[in-house]
Amino acid sequence: MHLRASRPRMSPAPLPYYEPIARADDPPRRAGATPAALGPGLRLREVARLDRSRLAVAAAVPSAVGYTVPLVAGLAAGHATDGIAASAGALIVGFANLGGRYRVRSATLLAATLAAGVAALLGGLAGPSGVATVVLMGVWGFAGGLLVSLGTRMAFVGMLSTWALLLAGDLNLHGAAVLHEAWLIAAGGLTQTVIAIAAWPLRPFGAERRAVADAYRALAAYARAPDTAALQSTAAALAAAAETVGAGPALPGERGTLRALVEQGEWVRLELAALSRSDVPGVNGTLGAAAGALDAIAAGSDPAPSLTDLARSARGIGEPAARRRAVSLAGWIAAAGRQSRAGAPGAAPRRHPLHVLRAELTLRSSAFRHAARLSVALVVAGIVYRGLSLGSGYWVPLTVLFVLKPDYGTTMARGIGRAAGTMAGVTIAWAIVTLFSPAPATIVALLALLACVAYAVFPANYALFSVVLTVLIALLAEFSGGSPVGALLDRIIDTAAGTAIALGAITLWPTREAPRTLEFLAGYVTAEGRWLDAILNAYSGGDDRQSLRATRLAARRARTQAWDAVRHALAEPPRRRPDGRPLRAALTAMDEISEYALMLAAAVHDGARAPCAALAPYRIALDNSFHEICSSLQSGAWLALPCDQTPAAGGHDQALATVAAETASVLAALEQLEQTWRVSA
Repeated sequence: MHLRASRPRMSPAPLPYYEPIARADDPPRRAGATPAALGPGLRLREVARLDRSRLAVAAAVPSAVGYTVPLVAGLAAGHATDGIAASAGALIVGFANLGGRYRVRSATLLAATLAAGVAALLGGLAGPSGVATVVLMGVWGFAGGLLVSLGTRMAFVGMLSTWALLLAGDLNLHGAAVLHEAWLIAAGGLTQTVIAIAAWPLRPFGAERRAVADAYRALAAYARAPDTAALQSTAAALAAAAETVGAGPALPGERGTLRALVEQGEWVRLELAALSRSDVPGVNGTLGAAAGALDAIAAGSDPAPSLTDLARSARGIGEPAARRRAVSLAGWIAAAGRQSRAGAPGAAPRRHPLHVLRAELTLRSSAFRHAARLSVALVVAGIVYRGLSLGSGYWVPLTVLFVLKPDYGTTMARGIGRAAGTMAGVTIAWAIVTLFSPAPATIVALLALLACVAYAVFPANYALFSVVLTVLIALLAEFSGGSPVGALLDRIIDTAAGTAIALGAITLWPTREAPRTLEFLAGYVTAEGRWLDAILNAYSGGDDRQSLRATRLAARRARTQAWDAVRHALAEPPRRRPDGRPLRAALTAMDEISEYALMLAAAVHDGARAPCAALAPYRIALDNSFHEICSSLQSGAWLALPCDQTPAAGGHDQALATVAAETASVLAALEQLEQTWRVSA
């Protein structure tokens, strides 16, 4: 079977770019979350909410040290100005410490350092000319905005290098001073990188261990309370763990052990999903014992007592098929408890970055529209602050850079958070600098503390980050001998202007989320259909483990994109917001279908096989239904599903009976989706 519906031609900007991360590599949003229309009240609550799970304390401490070292070195050497310039580079590059694998982290930090140094050099050279500065701002902003299509890390490199360009362009330097300033910014970034890398051996494989532990905790939660949302949460957690530990064989060593644990977790998930549907006595006890063992593995404690209970409970199940599955589950969990070093297949191949960027060069691409919108907004911001000769005017384009994001909902939340955070920060900073007049050594200590807090809260709450950053800038102005009160007043004016430009840009030229939402829903349907077909192909003897894994991961990625697209569409203004009922119905139906696919995959893993000719009616029925659903989503004109499409039951053959039952469930879910959508339309 070949699904005829094509996948969407563009990928949405990865979710973490909308809400920055500082932990694992691009972790998906909690899978059980239900997208909702974000009205003004909910958006305000979102601005005020501190997401404790996203606090980046582990990365914040070394990043704060990396920021403080140039300041202290400059003060000790009697060159405080040079220390401030180098610390600016360190401050910028510190936000590129996004967690994940050490090699990926170091590459991201080095890329951010190099990009910031080059941007600072170009910005410094263009600084004396207002026209050159504005043009360079627009070009660099477009390139940086387009990088969202390559993922969170490249998006941060683009954003942080634009920050360095704006900073250097505002200094209005000439000749050798430009080279000196660019070198100091790059040196500060390199210092930040070296300190971050040096700190990692203190907690080797910390990020990888946390990601794997989170995955096993999600499996334990599903074992205790099996439902579709919890099952999808396990998929999201395992995907994040697989991304963090990296692809490759599970060779001897800790990384190999973690890779094996992730792969074993996939099989545990499969067996849990199948066993949870067995309505026979003793299954609940087995699931409870499995949850205890999985929690023990996640906590790093001895799972032996729980494994003993699990083995005893599994053997006590009377129904033969359920007992075999429970024993298999116990075996996989026991292997994970022993930290087996079995091999793990590699990851699916990725497209070349240049091919991705080339595909995004169209007005239909959200990344292209964001890049163009950001470029124009930065040009307008540059004209405003250069034309009006504002004090610390580079904060106008810098506010645009931080506030303007690819979707309407996040941009509005950022704008509110930036304005509220700046006003609160101005009040606190004014009190500190006017009432206490701290000494230089005290200011350095306060700057180190504020930098640590800023790095920690940046992923968790942008409004709080704005408060901390405002206080930090005021103290830095006091440290450098400037007027902190004047800097605070400039900050209020600049922030107001930049926020107005960013919100105006997203309002005047928004990205229409609703049409793209249908494309990504169609991509999700297509990917699920391909995974189902790969499973049925394995029933007929075409058991390609790598193909099964690749299609499974593709379906998982498509699900994340679809959920993100729906969330962004339902955060649009009321006049552009689509009806959420059919969108939620589609997501719910596809999550149910994913669960049915797991049942089929579990049977294949147990050795179920059937003749290719006997499987053909089921594959054809699924192909027709998935194709009609995809065509309807892509065209906007709903088509009726084929009538009398469910094949006859599989007779006495157990494998065909399983295929028949799960196929009927899939077709019923698609039919229910079609009816719900038709009624809503």
